[in-house]
Amino acid sequence: MRSLLFTLSLSLVLSACAGGVSGSFRGNGSPPGPAVAPAKVKVAASKDAMTGAFTELGIAKGSAPSAQQAVDQAKIHCGRAGGNYLIMNTDPFQSGSSWTVDATCAKG
Repeated sequence: MRSLLFTLSLSLVLSACAGGVSGSFRGNGSPPGPAVAPAKVKVAASKDAMTGAFTELGIAKGSAPSAQQAVDQAKIHCGRAGGNYLIMNTDPFQSGSSWTVDATCAKG
């Protein structure tokens, strides 16, 4: 039993050090639309860079070992909510060994 606990603890420590990949979406109350493939989700540098009308669906976040992987995670979560635009609220930033993306998910 002690060996099993040590193995599980070591696994958790090593996975935390590896800088995992994760993401999330927090909707703003708008009903989600049909899912959009992550490859079809376009990235905009800011709301000012957007042309045309769009509807904000919520906030998509991503965290990963590289900035591009973090953006990709945010695109996945935005697409699942029916968004086809990922509008950056900030530039991707590094915190420890992970990069984080905070963006508005929108449908245009």
